[in-house]
Amino acid sequence: MRDLTASVVWVTGGGTGIGRAGAVALAAAGAEVVLSGRRAEPLEEVANAIAEAGGRASVLPLDVADAGAVSAVAEAILAQHGRIDILVNSAGLNVPKRRYDEVELDGWRKVIDVDLN
Repeated sequence: MRDLTASVVWVTGGGTGIGRAGAVALAAAGAEVVLSGRRAEPLEEVANAIAEAGGRASVLPLDVADAGAVSAVAEAILAQHGRIDILVNSAGLNVPKRRYDEVELDGWRKVIDVDLN
């Protein structure tokens, strides 16, 4: 991976799964990582792991389904860092009834809205 020392990276869904792995890898490459997601506790755990490995990370919780919250966090990052060089949109959700034969229209719409929009 190239040197990202001067980069500011925003990772949504950064508390678990692919978002967490990407955040850790980007921090290892030198990026300043801003972690977002719905649950502050997992985000703090990732930020602490990054710091313990010598990286730089901060936490700004949000629910990506809330467009106003997304805008507010983006503005906060820009105010603090002056830019966002890389955006990793890894936030997503699922619904309990997700099999093709039991998924409900409202659940499907929620997944599509959060995961794709």
